[in-house]
Amino acid sequence: PLLYSTLARAGYFTNEELVDYRTINSKLFLSGHPHPKTPGVEIATGSLGQGLSVGHGIALSARLDGLDYKVYVLMGDGEIQEGQVWEAAMSAAKFKSNNLVAIIDYNKVAQDNLTKDLKDLEPLEDKWRAFGWDVLRIDGHDIRQIREALDKPHDKPRMIIADTIKGKGVSFMEGKTAWHGVAPSDEEYQTAIKELQ
Repeated sequence: PLLYSTLARAGYFTNEELVDYRTINSKLFLSGHPHPKTPGVEIATGSLGQGLSVGHGIALSARLDGLDYKVYVLMGDGEIQEGQVWEAAMSAAKFKSNNLVAIIDYNKVAQDNLTKDLKDLEPLEDKWRAFGWDVLRIDGHDIRQIREALDKPHDKPRMIIADTIKGKGVSFMEGKTAWHGVAPSDEEYQTAIKELQ
């Protein structure tokens, strides 16, 4: 929803067309996972774990073309249990891709289980350092810490581990797997908004 809202704001389609989100036969392909037929989307991301490989490829391309920009990849903690993520991590370190910044939303809750009960990710910082990355661990709810982590210079790929709480601020959502990809009812929405205010 955040990606599609951002694309609408950028002019790829209208805000009114956002009502097609996750509907059958959506004209703009506003499905649960971005689709290349969606205006503004170039790569399908339904297969978890591919984003870091794609991001690294874009970062390498920028360097080859002599362009000075950074590439940002946002990953979930359930996603980093995919082997392709670690292959990309090794490649990024080998090619010293200091224009690549990855952020893990580390809420410790995957789609249907706690990440520690699937495959324990800890010690997460040590793993990324062992793969040759510059690693920062921050409070993912603190905007100041996020900005500082993004702005801090680095000479190798940067990994930002953002500790977060899934559903933060909404009592019946916090830390619950049941809210993965589920929309609240009108009544639940009203309760959530009151709690967040």
